[in-house]
Amino acid sequence: MLLRTMSSAVLLVACSACAAPLPEHDPNMAWVAVQTQAGHQLSAQRMDGNKVNDARYFQVNPGAHQLQVRLTYDNGGSRTGDSQRRCRVDINYADFKVGQRYSIRALAKGWTVRVWLHNSAGQRIIESKPVRCGSQY
Repeated sequence: MLLRTMSSAVLLVACSACAAPLPEHDPNMAWVAVQTQAGHQLSAQRMDGNKVNDARYFQVNPGAHQLQVRLTYDNGGSRTGDSQRRCRVDINYADFKVGQRYSIRALAKGWTVRVWLHNSAGQRIIESKPVRCGSQY
């Protein structure tokens, strides 16, 4: 019973964090949305080596930054029985602009993972390299 109560409490805390409203976009910074799609969980992890407070976005000063995201997705099963694959992706971009909005989007199918940074018009700016996957991520 205690385990069930603790599991429920953890789930409640996790869900309440997801439901929190996004902060106001600082017009003196660039905003990078981390976009998740069905079957994929994409979350912001680090900016320039420092942990971020909210896994849904990055808010960055103009200029060059390294953004790190974690992608978790169902790869259709494996011999070990774990069908979830976890990947760490670094995105390096040297030209974030003041007031601009960007998004990070991922495509994962089987063992193939691709992640892109898009501008506000939806155009791909860069593709991440390399993608590292494994249980440690």
